[in-house]
Amino acid sequence: MEREIIIANDLSEIINVTRFIESAGVSLCISSNMTRRVCLAIEEAVSNIIHHAYPSKEKSDIKLKLSHVNGDITCMITHNGLNSDPTVPFIDTDKSSLETLITGGQEFFLIFKTMDEVAFHSNGSQSFLMLTKRVEIGLEEEGSFNTNICRVAGGAIITIEGRLDTVNARKFEFALQPLLENCAIEIILNCEDLTYISSSGLRCFILMQKKVSSQHGQLIMKNMQPEIRKIFDMTGCSSLFNIR
Repeated sequence: MEREIIIANDLSEIINVTRFIESAGVSLCISSNMTRRVCLAIEEAVSNIIHHAYPSKEKSDIKLKLSHVNGDITCMITHNGLNSDPTVPFIDTDKSSLETLITGGQEFFLIFKTMDEVAFHSNGSQSFLMLTKRVEIGLEEEGSFNTNICRVAGGAIITIEGRLDTVNARKFEFALQPLLENCAIEIILNCEDLTYISSSGLRCFILMQKKVSSQHGQLIMKNMQPEIRKIFDMTGCSSLFNIR
């Protein structure tokens, strides 16, 4: 099985990448948990290509080809931007903190944590990034994302519902700004109805944690669904939070 999509090199296209991967997951009957992992890595890869391969913001296309052979899902990402090999680390990953690796240091960290194989080559005019995951042979339905902030004595309770993907992560950050500017002593994040989280969503939580800690507050995450918790465990993010 092969599927292909061509997108513009614009971050607004990430949602189309997500839909593309999820549609393929449905066709292949891949578990929703495995599809989330593959989607997490591919979203991260495309986001970083858009950010770093086109510093002058010139318009171009990025092609994704997804194939399923012998139990492996392989995504070949082709672009004609700057030739930057993500398999060569540009910071010392042994000495950098997990927060640095995920939020701004080795930006391909989540890809290497998620996928089984990562390979790169270039022919001079085009670059090719190949990501491979050995899968277990539906998916969550696409939905909205809602945030409810309830201020209480000595803190706040934040209830999040739906998909914390690349687009919704920006909305979430905006909704939190007034609260984090005058940080409460204790913030409880109710994750019971969080159905999906992308790499952008993970970054959002990490930056939120750092902001709260810098103001001597406390962030507590509660009622996380098992499949969401697996994403935190797989990426090593569980150690960064107070999860109950």
